[in-house]
Amino acid sequence: MVAIAPERQIVGIDVSQAWLDIALRPAGTYWRFANQAQGWTELMEQLKDIPTSLVVVESTGGMERGIVQALQQAGISVAVINPKRARDFAKASGRLAKTDRIDASVLAHFGQAMEPLPKPLSSEAQTALSDLVNRRQQVVEMLNNEQRRLHSVRNRTAKADIETHIEWLKQRVKGLDEEIDQLRKEDASWQQQFEWLTSVPGVGRVVATTLLAALPEMGQIPSKQLASLVGIAPFNCDSGKMRGKRRIVGGRALVRSALYMSALVAVQHNPVISAFYQRLLTAGKAKKVALIACAHKLLGILNALVKQQIPWKIPSPQTSPHWLLRGQVIDK
Repeated sequence: MVAIAPERQIVGIDVSQAWLDIALRPAGTYWRFANQAQGWTELMEQLKDIPTSLVVVESTGGMERGIVQALQQAGISVAVINPKRARDFAKASGRLAKTDRIDASVLAHFGQAMEPLPKPLSSEAQTALSDLVNRRQQVVEMLNNEQRRLHSVRNRTAKADIETHIEWLKQRVKGLDEEIDQLRKEDASWQQQFEWLTSVPGVGRVVATTLLAALPEMGQIPSKQLASLVGIAPFNCDSGKMRGKRRIVGGRALVRSALYMSALVAVQHNPVISAFYQRLLTAGKAKKVALIACAHKLLGILNALVKQQIPWKIPSPQTSPHWLLRGQVIDK
């Protein structure tokens, strides 16, 4: 084993399908292990006697899940960050070249400089629910693609094949919905949160389940931080006298998409969100901007309901808190 300095180390791991490239900072040590169970075990063996404060990896479409779970089960804190953040940090620090070893070093440097929040350890049930919800989304995307193709096909055989595939995909969506519902109902905490979430007009079964699967932080962190995590918190773009448009960036695309679709329904059926939406339009905001703001507001309300463990109630001046009437959330 390579001798490592006694100070606590930040570990950056660049994940690919075949390999894990590891960099330690400030030690400056580099390793490479296979991205499979044997490689994970070898990495744990190397890290067991090294004071490690944080491991940083990029989100890589699921290839990082195995090593992240193995590290967390070993009691090591792991932060999973958006790849764009890491690349922007690399450019800002003058590292324009890109190799697996450099990427691992950048991640270690990022962890030391930015101190990202560790990802909470997911239970087997949480991982299973997340996998099922992600798979449902993938099947729905395939179904939508096939339905679009159906309109442009002229050949009778090809059209019949697409129609058969569409029917099969519909059955798979139905089957996945049943499996997701069964898994959710087996967990009393999930089922209770599901009931609180779906009590809000505009939030249906799919949106609520997506939040349970992909946003376990709900009810545990402030609403502003949660909105930033999802990617619906607008950021300023100002310089001197120039006031640029505020934009949303990054975040969890699946959750953001679900909240946007929920906002489309809420502006029609939720009195708080509808009134907020109309005020924004009256103030001259574009419809899409207003809808994003409504999704942000809706997330804040949902976060407050889960945090306070209460269902939605139709607002009234006599019975509802001032923050709910305004469609805003005050973290208590």
